[in-house]
Amino acid sequence: MAGRHAHDRMGLLSALAGFQAGMVGVIAMLALTGLASAWYRRTFWYVANLMSSTFYGDDAIRAGFSWKTVSGIALYLILYSAFGALFGALARDRFPRLRLVLVGILCGVAWYYLWYALLWRWLNPLIPLYTHDRPMLWAHMLYGGMLGRYPLYVRRLLETRREPALLPAPAAPEPERVPEDAPPPLPPNAT
Repeated sequence: MAGRHAHDRMGLLSALAGFQAGMVGVIAMLALTGLASAWYRRTFWYVANLMSSTFYGDDAIRAGFSWKTVSGIALYLILYSAFGALFGALARDRFPRLRLVLVGILCGVAWYYLWYALLWRWLNPLIPLYTHDRPMLWAHMLYGGMLGRYPLYVRRLLETRREPALLPAPAAPEPERVPEDAPPPLPPNAT
């Protein structure tokens, strides 16, 4: 029973670490797509504004940052962090480190094709219509590579929580050695 509890707790920590990796990955992805949008002579916030068109329609696609842009960024953060949590929970301890990064990249590409080739065509046709395909694909590969680094976040969570069943206990400090020729300690009430 204790082994099952530790296994479940490790699954939860992996999901939380995947959530963190997804959050960091989508921020890097948005930075890359922002730079690509600037390269295409659009505003840096073009991709986030395009995503906010899910809520606000054509009015959200504008030059520059606005309050509508925040909803697009929030939607990216929610969707991609949730996918990161799912990735962390499913990939747990199944792959070596380098292979995990490669699996993450493949999952990022699959996530791209799921959303941009299938779901957005039905949910919000403006997104696949106005998205620059190649920079978005590269950004999803970057996102997937960041997902594959989620074990680093697991380690940080374990160090923060100091789970006794999951982490080895720290070594006890050695008692301080007093030299033989040292004077005896003073009594506590001596000044």
